[in-house]
Amino acid sequence: MKTSYFIPIVAFLFFACSKSDDTVILPPKLKVSPILNTSYFQKGESPLPEVQWNGKQGEFGLENTLQGLSIDVESGQLSWDRSLPLGVHTVILFAQNNAGKNVASLTINNPFKGTFKGTYASSIAFNETTFKIMEMVFNADGTFSGYTQIELDNGDIKDPNYFNGTYILNDDTMEGSIEYENSEATYPFEADLETAGRLKGHYIIVDFLDSKTTFDLNFKIQQ
Repeated sequence: MKTSYFIPIVAFLFFACSKSDDTVILPPKLKVSPILNTSYFQKGESPLPEVQWNGKQGEFGLENTLQGLSIDVESGQLSWDRSLPLGVHTVILFAQNNAGKNVASLTINNPFKGTFKGTYASSIAFNETTFKIMEMVFNADGTFSGYTQIELDNGDIKDPNYFNGTYILNDDTMEGSIEYENSEATYPFEADLETAGRLKGHYIIVDFLDSKTTFDLNFKIQQ
């Protein structure tokens, strides 16, 4: 009789232990948006990643990082400020728990484009002016357009002079050429792109007269 009671008890303990052993914590499964597009001097954030924690929730992190880039360790959302470097950047994000971690790669595209506006000054002036306004709109394909406009001391505002051109940006140094619509001449220019969203430079109008137009423009933050 004792043996008949003993066998069912052993069987119950065996199956109970087997059932508890089936609950295994596994590394998380992670999926992210593979490409994130932003623009020069703009704040931004990524969509939330998709994650299956497989029984044990953990946290997120980055295998590598960039200037201006941060991550919320609880949600996995990336965010960046205006100091994010220009260019195409690969970032490795991971999700981890007690059983291990899973990684996912994503690309952040941060091309140079946007509108700069400020003032300009010519070394040769034919009129007394109060305001000299200049605006340049840069495209990611290496082209730009814009205008200059002046207001005379007597309050008269002259019609804008429109221009277009091409540029090459190498790190924070810009070179290119400007062509006004009312002129067939092309004027080479040089400029420096500062980290605070400021573009300062000049272009040559008449070489033999050493005639320069200097400009000091600030990036217009998009609302």
